[in-house]
Amino acid sequence: MARPASLDESPWLPAYGWWPPPSDYDVTAILTPYHSAIEPEARFRFVLRGYAGSLDPVWEHDVGILPFGRQRGIRLDAISVPPPPEPEGGILEVHAVRLDRQPKGTIGFNGMWIDAIGRRGGGYVIPTIPIRGQRKVVKRDDLQVIPGIIASREVETELVLLNVIDEPVEVRLVASTPDGLVAETEPFEVGPWSAWRRDLSDEIPRIHRMLLDSDGVGSLSIFSNHRLLPYFGFRKGGNPVVSMDHSAPIFASA
Repeated sequence: MARPASLDESPWLPAYGWWPPPSDYDVTAILTPYHSAIEPEARFRFVLRGYAGSLDPVWEHDVGILPFGRQRGIRLDAISVPPPPEPEGGILEVHAVRLDRQPKGTIGFNGMWIDAIGRRGGGYVIPTIPIRGQRKVVKRDDLQVIPGIIASREVETELVLLNVIDEPVEVRLVASTPDGLVAETEPFEVGPWSAWRRDLSDEIPRIHRMLLDSDGVGSLSIFSNHRLLPYFGFRKGGNPVVSMDHSAPIFASA
C-alpha cells in the first residue's frame, strides 16, 4: 500500500504508538491540533496506518483535513481495520501534516494520542512518538532506561517494545536494584515493524526475589542495536494494565 505522494514529500514526520490487540483494548486515535498550533488559519491533514511485520501497512485510513480548533476521535472498531497479531499487537502510525506552513526547526512532527480502553477494565492514554527519520544524535543511542519498574507478588510490569525500521533489532534487558544487584536477559530480536509484549518477570524470572528488599521497585535498562520505542505499564494481579508510559533515551557521555 503506497503512501500518498503529498505525505512522502512532507517534512512533517509521522509519529507512532502501540496498536494493541482488539480482544484486549478498544482503541481510538485522538486527533487534535490544539497543542501544536495557535494560529486560526492552521490546517492539518491526518492519515492513520497500521503495521504488523512489514514496512507496507496492512491498512490505511485518510481522515482528511481538520482546521485549527477541530478535534476528531477515530475509533478503530468503527473503521473495520484488520486485527494486529495476538498477543503482541502491532504499530499504529498517526501522521499529522500541517498544510499552512513548514516546520520551524530541522525536525517537524505533530504528536497525537492513542486512547486504549481495556475491554475488561483499565487502559491507557499515551502520546505517539516520532522516530523514523529522527535526526537527533545522542552519545548513547543504544540505551533507554525505565527508572521505576515494579515487580512483586502484587504488581507486575508489562513491557511493549516497538521496532519501526525494516530490519530486526537485537535487544537485551538489564534490571537493577537500588543497591546495585543486576540481572539480565539473553539477547533477543524484535522483528521489523513489529511489537514485542511480555511481562518483566517472564523474561527475568528472579526479578521478584531480587527486588524483595526494595519493595519490588527497581530500574530497567534496554540495550538495542537500533532505536526502539519502549512502553511500560503496571498490572495488579490478573487485572488489565491501568496505564502505560513511554521511556526516554539516556543522554550519556560514553
